[in-house]
Amino acid sequence: MPAAAAAIRSRNNNHHQWTLLAFVAISFCLVIPSFVILGILTNSPTNEDKLFGPSTDVHFLIDQPRTEEYPDTSRNNKQPTDNALSNNFNTSTNKKRIKRTYNQTSFPGFSKTITTVRCGGHSAPTCTECPNGNGADGATVNVSGITKLTSVDEVPHIHPDYFRIIQRYAFQPVVTNTGEYVNVILVRAPFRDGGDEELYQYYKEEILFLGISSFESFPLRSPNPYSAKYESSYYLNMFPGFLHMMHQPSEHFPPNVKTLLMSQSDFNLEEPYFFGRQQQAQREEILYDFVYSGGDQDVETDCVGWASYNKNFSFVREALEVMCSDEFNVTGVLVANKNKANTKACTIPSSCDDKIVQTTFLDQRQFFTYLSQARWAFLPQICDASPRVSTQALSMNKPLLMNRNIMGGWKYLLPGVTGEEFNDIHDFRAQLRKILDNTRGKNNPYEPIEFVRENYGNPVAGVRLLEYVKSHWGHRVDLP
Repeated sequence: MPAAAAAIRSRNNNHHQWTLLAFVAISFCLVIPSFVILGILTNSPTNEDKLFGPSTDVHFLIDQPRTEEYPDTSRNNKQPTDNALSNNFNTSTNKKRIKRTYNQTSFPGFSKTITTVRCGGHSAPTCTECPNGNGADGATVNVSGITKLTSVDEVPHIHPDYFRIIQRYAFQPVVTNTGEYVNVILVRAPFRDGGDEELYQYYKEEILFLGISSFESFPLRSPNPYSAKYESSYYLNMFPGFLHMMHQPSEHFPPNVKTLLMSQSDFNLEEPYFFGRQQQAQREEILYDFVYSGGDQDVETDCVGWASYNKNFSFVREALEVMCSDEFNVTGVLVANKNKANTKACTIPSSCDDKIVQTTFLDQRQFFTYLSQARWAFLPQICDASPRVSTQALSMNKPLLMNRNIMGGWKYLLPGVTGEEFNDIHDFRAQLRKILDNTRGKNNPYEPIEFVRENYGNPVAGVRLLEYVKSHWGHRVDLP
């Protein structure tokens, strides 16, 4: 085992008393259908073999993003367990939550929102507004197509307008893995309009709002020429805390802002892990050297635009000249490099004919299939705050070839252990040769799964998030 990998383990022997993960229900989320999840869980390894800790622990999690193309079908019509309706996050105790009083309700900008609570045949914006005699017991809250059973014990510890707030793109709820919301909301992107900021100012004393780097270079000014512009200083001192992706946060945030190096991509790694294990058990044939995920590329403009800039496709074209040469003869997959109608693809070098596959926008399972058939994942992007592909690949035991200048995700790359890194086209050839030689041969030296086991996944990242919130704002949020 490489010494670097052993060093990683030694740095992480101080955690795991009891775990609590953070669950952030994002308004766009990549989750495979529930029947697929059940199938994976049914055929998953034993508890001793599970990658991310015992399933009996109480956790928070940060969920994966959801898009229209990747609907969160696993949560539709899903009823929580009895534990999800308990009156305390720590289901092993009966300690009651504090009954809090909220003075700021019914933000004026809510006039156009669509949140309803059905109470005994009646409907109202919140449980407390249901007609007399039809209280919150058994009410069903419908938020953006997600149906959730609630009980009267579940409502008092969060703000009554909580569900209305999280319908807006910038705001993400925090939920325990047992289905309980907590009075914390993460701000994941610049405000879409003045109404978002007015909403934040209206509720900031009664709900704990924390920033999280999840969109381009937020909270810093985006270098993407197709993005809206704002001054970095605008958001750096707006929230009391920030989950960031910076090398030196103290150079950007003022001392009063409590920071934590944490990303959405730190969480929810069991699905790709189990998928990879299944494919490994089935002896999935390796067909490609690499997979590159382009998000949702600007195909109609030949991959020139907002998404293509974020995924650095201009560099991909340059790198393909090297990869498809006779010297390297690389094979690979460019995901989301064709339009959804499958009639047009972004132009790539002619030397890549019969070597590079270009696909349309894929669902999660299709993407995992391609990833399982490749030797490594290619991440050339710079303007990316939380690249989920990186930890998904590592969880499937696939190393990375990553741009050293990536804004978020650099923490996942340990040369020689989880893959290799390059600075630009000048050293790309040497690093490409290194990862090809290491993965094409029989003695692959990389240990991606060992790295994520020790550093990321729900129990590891979640205990850090719990302690962060608890140590700084435990008086504001009901915690176990």
